[in-house]
Amino acid sequence: VTLKPVVINDTFITPDTNTYGNARLDIKVNKKHTLVGRFNYSQSSQDLQGIGGFSLPSRAYSGKRTNFIVQITETALLNEKTVNETRFQYVRNRFNQQAVLDAFALNVNDSFFGGGAQVGAASNAQNRMELQNFTSWTHGNHFLKAGVRIRHADILSISPGNFGGTYTFAGGLGPALDANDQIIPGQPLVQVNSLERYRRTLVFSRAGLSGPAIRLLGGGPTQFSIAGGNPEAGVKQTDVSVYLQDEWKLRPNFTLSPGLRYENQTNIDSNFNLAPRIAFAWSPVFGGNKTPPPAKPAATAAPTGPAGTTAAAPAPAPALARAPAGPPKMVIRGGFGIFYSRISEDITLNATRFNGENQQQFLVTDPAVLDLFPVVPPIDILDTFAQPQVRRVVDDDLNTFRALRGTFTVERVLPRNVRLTFTYAHSRFQRSLRSVNINAPLGGTFIPGFPNSGVRPLGNDEGNIFQYQSTGRSVANSFNMSINGTVRKINFFGGMSVGKTRGADSGASGSPFDAYDFTNEFARQNYSSLVFSHFGGNYTLPFGIGMSLFGIASSGQPFNIITGRDTNGDTLFTERPAFATDPNEPGVVMTPFGALDPTPSPGQKIIPRNIGRGPGNIVVSFNIGKSFKFGPAIEPKAPPAGAPRTTDAGAPQTPPKPAPVQRPYQLSLSMSVNNLFNRTNAGPPIGNMTSPYFLQTVSGSGGLSFGGPGGGSSGNRVVYVRARINF
Repeated sequence: VTLKPVVINDTFITPDTNTYGNARLDIKVNKKHTLVGRFNYSQSSQDLQGIGGFSLPSRAYSGKRTNFIVQITETALLNEKTVNETRFQYVRNRFNQQAVLDAFALNVNDSFFGGGAQVGAASNAQNRMELQNFTSWTHGNHFLKAGVRIRHADILSISPGNFGGTYTFAGGLGPALDANDQIIPGQPLVQVNSLERYRRTLVFSRAGLSGPAIRLLGGGPTQFSIAGGNPEAGVKQTDVSVYLQDEWKLRPNFTLSPGLRYENQTNIDSNFNLAPRIAFAWSPVFGGNKTPPPAKPAATAAPTGPAGTTAAAPAPAPALARAPAGPPKMVIRGGFGIFYSRISEDITLNATRFNGENQQQFLVTDPAVLDLFPVVPPIDILDTFAQPQVRRVVDDDLNTFRALRGTFTVERVLPRNVRLTFTYAHSRFQRSLRSVNINAPLGGTFIPGFPNSGVRPLGNDEGNIFQYQSTGRSVANSFNMSINGTVRKINFFGGMSVGKTRGADSGASGSPFDAYDFTNEFARQNYSSLVFSHFGGNYTLPFGIGMSLFGIASSGQPFNIITGRDTNGDTLFTERPAFATDPNEPGVVMTPFGALDPTPSPGQKIIPRNIGRGPGNIVVSFNIGKSFKFGPAIEPKAPPAGAPRTTDAGAPQTPPKPAPVQRPYQLSLSMSVNNLFNRTNAGPPIGNMTSPYFLQTVSGSGGLSFGGPGGGSSGNRVVYVRARINF
């Protein structure tokens, strides 16, 4: 082994086996009551999961999931205007994981992940029940709906995650070395990326140097974390919601829809989640047909009766009734409302698991422990070194995520029944979830390179305490246009969306100098693509061959640029660099965003969060297929014997066309092509300045594809050929 960096690119087959089954039972209890029961079963098993990107094959694990779903629906027609429906659902989910390699994990930041997967023999058992009852009825111009929903979750989780420990290597400062790994005299300290730090650790370890000596040469781990104790934790959670909604038809062309919803759940203090909503739909021109003009009477001679007498004039023809109004050519819709999202059971589960007693989680930055690499220190050794452990707690003010949404839509029917729609949407998200280290060193007290330095608000003996908070917020605006219709037997559709979302961070960043300073963290969100579009259509070729095309395209998503160093003492490597005041200063990196200084001083301007934007992507799928019917002919039923029918005028009625001959079997052949043009859809570049792949794209885009970036996980064209028989 030369211990020189090399690029590894390999492909692995990841077996995935799936089994499905379902059944349905419909019972008509009486004229007013019906009962429908459904049962679904699925089982899947996966091997060699968790590898790809930066994760080496040693981190593979296998998984198996079993899922049962039972659904029962009872519908009652109480009277001509009232319908009541009751739904019950029970979900039983079991999930198990097993790591392939039982070894500690090795995390070389944005370079590679090696070692074991650290999932252990994990299992998760979930039982979920849901009961709904809602009633709908009409009263004059009102169509009302009222209902209630109750959900309950019971989860038992066994998660020995990171019980084997994880060594993390991040970037930092070190002496300049020559090709023989000897210190270059007279040279200042240089930036050492994560991969180089790991390489120096291996080189000098083989040379027999001690841990402190390796650290002076720019090597040694940056961080070590490990968990221990009882891996089992459980949580039970119940939530309830009640709603009332009205569709009030004020005029034939104007409908107003007010509504009110109330929600609550256990495990948090959230008693005032009232969600009023209102929407409207208005058609400026109601209907598309006009009353035809009355027909002019024909000039005829006065009729004569018997013996030359004048007969009575015939009764005038009835006036033509107004033609029924057609569908409106234009509809304007709008609405505003408040919406809530429940706090996940995982929040309570993690707080229970890492409460400091049930399961211990240690995060070590003390060189006395880090210098033991590659030996994994047991938990009692960490206690001997008096290492404080990491805890997860829930803020007393933790509340449900709240969104204020408003939309305005204009729909217009064009000639040839082509429909064009424009929509503007505005959303303000409040109380979004963040995880903040509330016992990180106070600003200005932490000295980088001295892990135990800094003054902590709750005391150094308390260690790092990550608190779940409802302190996040974001604002989103989007404009959407869509079109669909049929022209010359081609059914087509398409749309484009231009949007921008800005919000606070997840609590895992902050100022490089102060872990509690989030004033500059309000920026573009990671998923905020500026432009997104979709298009497609279908057409039937001669001989009944069906063909369809579908594609999606998106501008690049933002990505963050970080130094890869912990300079504020919160144990997170998410600090951002500053715009360099002197491009010639040692360590300054020239980028398309300007000269960046990874070791900023107080007063320098820190770059915005998510300053970068990744490459755009496009992927197209194509489908073609044909169905064949075969088997013995099923003759249509003959009409009953009797005299031929006649019309109201007495004329014989034209006999109906014979029904087409039916066949009992059908064979369907089809071919689907994902990523038709075999385009490589690149993922966001690496934004870690200590990574050897800084500003390079090393993976495909998993967010814009049909089952992967352009098809498979490698982004290649994927062709599916299917045959299906119906009987």
